[in-house]
Amino acid sequence: MAITLVLRPLFVTLPTLFTVLNLANLVLALVFYTLVRLDLFPKWECILSLVIAIILIMPMLALSGGVNSQVACILPLYPVFAALIGGYKESLLVTIFLTVCVVLATIFSTDIVDLSEADYSREKSVVRGFWLTMSIIFSGVFGRFFLKKYTEFTDQLRDENIHDPLTGLLNRRGLNRNFSRELDNASLSTSPLSVLLIDIDYFKKVNDMYGHDTGDICLVQVGKLLADNIRKSDTIARFGGEEFIILLPGTTQLDAVKVAEYLKGIVAQGKFSDFNLPLTITIGITERHPQNDNALKMIKRADKALYKGKDKGRNCVEVSE
Repeated sequence: MAITLVLRPLFVTLPTLFTVLNLANLVLALVFYTLVRLDLFPKWECILSLVIAIILIMPMLALSGGVNSQVACILPLYPVFAALIGGYKESLLVTIFLTVCVVLATIFSTDIVDLSEADYSREKSVVRGFWLTMSIIFSGVFGRFFLKKYTEFTDQLRDENIHDPLTGLLNRRGLNRNFSRELDNASLSTSPLSVLLIDIDYFKKVNDMYGHDTGDICLVQVGKLLADNIRKSDTIARFGGEEFIILLPGTTQLDAVKVAEYLKGIVAQGKFSDFNLPLTITIGITERHPQNDNALKMIKRADKALYKGKDKGRNCVEVSE
């Protein structure tokens, strides 16, 4: 019996109005498909897909009794779908639109044709309309809650993805992102960009003599000391092992040497870990070339300068050729 009620609207003679509506829906779906394929309105694709999805289901709801329709149970899913493929604004608009439609369909339920030939009950229509409205509103609230949690989760993953878990500084992935941005800015504004490649001297001896736990503490403390003594516009990252890298936008190589000497001095003055270990750093410096320069080339030049400084005895600042 239930199956008969559900399928009956599919096998009845439709009034001319419903035929026209279905043809209009077909045309609307084809137009939307064409717009998406041609990529004419990429910013509006999400909201258009939601609006068209709602329009397409309306004739089926009308055919099977409005709020009394078996198809009506799909409506509360729309705000969640809107949140998933669009966002909060889309979900809110869909929630408001469906709520208004269900309220109106409940009020004028006697005027809606029901081709399933189910027995009509005004009391049941009001009750179903009420709970359908509550379900849609709850779905909208859930969509908002879902988006909030999803945003927090993705922000956390994004943060973990670009930061070094030990020092909290940027990792290579985060460095590459910032490096590309700074290179683009420097190219557009024709401003200088310098790089400091920093290595903690004789760090292997710290790990061998005091253990890797102490070495990790030293890395964290040196990283924090460096980060606390550069500008907010500068970028610092853990480059790997005991190496750090600092991007200095708007800084010439000559000014970068001054920054490097200052950082070398404050590290040399510090004491690190519970053992109050003295540490020193060696720094290689390079500046962006005006023509055909990139991150890899700059890092290689800074790395050569760094190893040149190590060959000279460490605890020094060396500029690339």
